[in-house]
Amino acid sequence: MIRKITAVIISTLFASFTVRAETLVTDLSQSEIQITSQFAGSQLLLFGALERHATESTQTDQLAVQGLDYDIIVVVQSEPTDLVIRKKEKIGGIWINNENETVRGVPGYYVIGSTRALDEFLSPQEQRSLGLGLKNIKVTNDNDMEVGEYKDALIRNMVSKRLYQEDYGNVTVKDEILFRATLDFPSNMPVGDYKADVYLVRDGEVVINHRTDLLVDKIGLERLIYNFAHEFPPLYGIMAILVAISAGLFSGFVARKVT
Repeated sequence: MIRKITAVIISTLFASFTVRAETLVTDLSQSEIQITSQFAGSQLLLFGALERHATESTQTDQLAVQGLDYDIIVVVQSEPTDLVIRKKEKIGGIWINNENETVRGVPGYYVIGSTRALDEFLSPQEQRSLGLGLKNIKVTNDNDMEVGEYKDALIRNMVSKRLYQEDYGNVTVKDEILFRATLDFPSNMPVGDYKADVYLVRDGEVVINHRTDLLVDKIGLERLIYNFAHEFPPLYGIMAILVAISAGLFSGFVARKVT
């Protein structure tokens, strides 16, 4: 009797480990974006393949099963950074910066796409827990408190600069196996390490999350100027002022000669 019960338990555990499982492979058309003086934005292709396996308890072979109902979410974002958000008020007919708030750990670039609208296949609770969508980007101050008014301003500003994007429906699936999404990177994108996350969703649950790294970096003269500005900010500021003054004096000299 004990042997029979033990056999039933073992077979049940074995069956639980031999249920269907998914395999997801993703990649980018290039692993690095190089920014030069002629850089006017870029487009990258994120692509991948999905395979679903079904393993029968009586066999060791895996059988690919197609025609299953999946959704795919793609999120690309830059490394977190701190930003200062200024609030303008009209005083005496003039708009001035009256208040400001420093927000911690927000992405300088964030784009999300999917096979369809998130609300159609993923609960709001799951979206919040994974931080999916612009409304679920966490924007907090030094005290780790949500700053709703400043968050709305941040998102509006970043959307207007095309640094934050939502493009639901831009992920296309072919033959129920291959998928792709085109990603737009504007010319004002920040440099640094980016991550591209692909979420595979089935029955309202994320079953796989696959990440690919992307580097955005300046090269050539732009890299030298960028490094100098960040390593020696006072000297860079003085040189910028001197260059501006010199340009103004030269323009005035040319104008006088012409007239």
